[in-house]
Amino acid sequence: MNDSIHEGTLLDESATYTLREIVEISDVEEKIIIEMIQHGILSPQGQTLQQWVFISSDLIRFKKAWRLHRDLNINWEGISLALELLDEINELHQVISTLKKS
Repeated sequence: MNDSIHEGTLLDESATYTLREIVEISDVEEKIIIEMIQHGILSPQGQTLQQWVFISSDLIRFKKAWRLHRDLNINWEGISLALELLDEINELHQVISTLKKS
Protein backbone atom coordinates (compact mmCIF):
# COMPACT_ATOMS: atom_id res chain seq x y z
CA MET A 1 0.00 0.00 0.00
CA ASN A 2 1.27 3.47 -0.91
CA ASP A 3 0.59 6.01 1.84
CA SER A 4 2.22 8.99 0.12
CA ILE A 5 0.26 12.20 -0.28
CA HIS A 6 0.35 14.11 -3.55
CA GLU A 7 -0.53 17.77 -3.80
CA GLY A 8 -1.69 19.44 -6.98
CA THR A 9 -3.88 22.00 -8.62
CA LEU A 10 -6.96 21.08 -10.59
CA LEU A 11 -6.98 22.89 -13.93
CA ASP A 12 -9.88 23.55 -16.28
CA GLU A 13 -8.72 21.93 -19.53
CA SER A 14 -10.67 24.45 -21.59
CA ALA A 15 -9.17 27.47 -19.82
CA THR A 16 -6.82 29.81 -21.65
CA TYR A 17 -4.23 32.18 -20.23
CA THR A 18 -2.51 35.30 -21.49
CA LEU A 19 1.20 35.90 -21.07
CA ARG A 20 0.43 38.33 -18.24
CA GLU A 21 -1.68 35.70 -16.45
CA ILE A 22 1.08 33.10 -16.75
CA VAL A 23 3.53 35.61 -15.27
CA GLU A 24 1.16 36.35 -12.38
CA ILE A 25 0.34 32.68 -11.70
CA SER A 26 3.96 31.56 -11.79
CA ASP A 27 5.63 34.62 -10.29
CA VAL A 28 8.44 34.55 -12.87
CA GLU A 29 9.65 37.29 -15.16
CA GLU A 30 8.11 37.59 -18.61
CA LYS A 31 11.55 37.15 -20.19
CA ILE A 32 11.77 33.59 -18.78
CA ILE A 33 8.56 32.59 -20.55
CA ILE A 34 9.74 34.25 -23.75
CA GLU A 35 13.01 32.28 -23.54
CA MET A 36 10.99 29.06 -23.19
CA ILE A 37 9.01 29.98 -26.30
CA GLN A 38 12.21 30.78 -28.22
CA HIS A 39 13.56 27.32 -27.34
CA GLY A 40 10.36 25.53 -28.37
CA ILE A 41 9.39 24.55 -24.83
CA LEU A 42 6.12 26.48 -25.02
CA SER A 43 4.03 27.15 -28.14
CA PRO A 44 1.38 29.78 -27.53
CA GLN A 45 -1.39 30.42 -30.02
CA GLY A 46 -1.30 33.85 -31.66
CA GLN A 47 1.16 35.75 -33.81
CA THR A 48 2.32 38.53 -31.51
CA LEU A 49 3.20 38.82 -27.85
CA GLN A 50 -0.06 40.68 -27.20
CA GLN A 51 -2.07 37.93 -28.97
CA TRP A 52 -0.40 34.96 -27.29
CA VAL A 53 -2.81 32.55 -25.61
CA PHE A 54 -1.75 29.53 -23.59
CA ILE A 55 -3.87 26.48 -22.82
CA SER A 56 -3.85 24.43 -19.61
CA SER A 57 -1.35 21.91 -20.98
CA ASP A 58 1.03 24.84 -21.66
CA LEU A 59 0.77 25.85 -18.02
CA ILE A 60 1.60 22.30 -16.90
CA ARG A 61 4.53 22.16 -19.36
CA PHE A 62 5.73 25.55 -18.13
CA LYS A 63 5.72 24.36 -14.51
CA LYS A 64 7.72 21.22 -15.39
CA ALA A 65 10.24 23.25 -17.39
CA TRP A 66 10.61 25.89 -14.69
CA ARG A 67 11.23 23.25 -11.99
CA LEU A 68 13.91 21.58 -14.13
CA HIS A 69 15.60 24.93 -14.74
CA ARG A 70 15.28 26.28 -11.21
CA ASP A 71 15.94 23.12 -9.18
CA LEU A 72 18.41 21.27 -11.39
CA ASN A 73 19.90 24.21 -13.32
CA ILE A 74 19.26 22.49 -16.66
CA ASN A 75 19.60 24.78 -19.68
CA TRP A 76 16.68 25.44 -22.03
CA GLU A 77 17.98 23.12 -24.75
CA GLY A 78 18.24 20.25 -22.27
CA ILE A 79 14.77 20.98 -20.91
CA SER A 80 13.32 21.03 -24.41
CA LEU A 81 14.85 17.62 -25.13
CA ALA A 82 13.75 16.17 -21.78
CA LEU A 83 10.16 17.33 -22.27
CA GLU A 84 10.06 15.95 -25.83
CA LEU A 85 11.22 12.58 -24.51
CA LEU A 86 8.63 12.66 -21.72
CA ASP A 87 5.93 13.45 -24.30
CA GLU A 88 7.03 10.48 -26.40
CA ILE A 89 6.98 8.20 -23.36
CA ASN A 90 3.44 9.35 -22.52
CA GLU A 91 2.33 8.70 -26.11
CA LEU A 92 3.85 5.22 -26.01
CA HIS A 93 2.05 4.49 -22.73
CA GLN A 94 -1.22 5.50 -24.37
CA VAL A 95 -0.55 3.22 -27.36
CA ILE A 96 0.29 0.32 -25.05
CA SER A 97 -2.86 0.94 -23.02
CA THR A 98 -4.96 0.99 -26.20
CA LEU A 99 -3.35 -2.21 -27.47
CA LYS A 100 -3.98 -3.96 -24.15
CA LYS A 101 -7.67 -3.10 -24.36
CA SER A 102 -8.06 -4.59 -27.85
